[in-house]
Amino acid sequence: MKHIRALIFDLDGTLVTSTLDFAQIRAELGCSAQQDVLEFVEQLSGAERKEAQEIIHRHEVQDAESSEWLPGAKAFVHACRSAGMPLAIVTRNSDYSSRIKMSRNGIPIPYLVTRENSKPKPDPEALHQIAHAFSLDTASIMMVGDYRYDLEAGRNASMSTCLVNFDTMPEYAELADYRFNNFEQFHRAFFEAS
Repeated sequence: MKHIRALIFDLDGTLVTSTLDFAQIRAELGCSAQQDVLEFVEQLSGAERKEAQEIIHRHEVQDAESSEWLPGAKAFVHACRSAGMPLAIVTRNSDYSSRIKMSRNGIPIPYLVTRENSKPKPDPEALHQIAHAFSLDTASIMMVGDYRYDLEAGRNASMSTCLVNFDTMPEYAELADYRFNNFEQFHRAFFEAS
């Protein structure tokens, strides 16, 4: 990992807790279990889309108001900041709910990209945008997340990928260049390697 000069984090399930109940959200939207929620909403029009967006907004804000740092994430982020490493967050959440989470938990990452200002992961647009803003080659940036979309976005952007925060190795783990059960393990490996 010595080649890594910047990190991009997912937010929910990576840095902070999330209690979003996607089964409940899908039920309220009338979205099938197989379909991506954001893609489903994009296919709606007019009043239906507005109502669907309000449902998602309500769930995201409720979730944001109870979010907490995940174990080891705060220490890792602060160590990266102390080392002068550029950091960013890319989330499929709304800007509003993401900023509640960041404010509530005092997350010291200035660069945030949400679904309002970029195509959502796994599209690599947000990651390319950050690489450009940081004036870094994508090969020197790592995408850190807990879910398939994070890893796919990293791969799609030609970045290293890191999977964190899992109890059982997920079936999409092969998309990760690095895998750590928790931030404590990641912290040790990352700073020993750098």
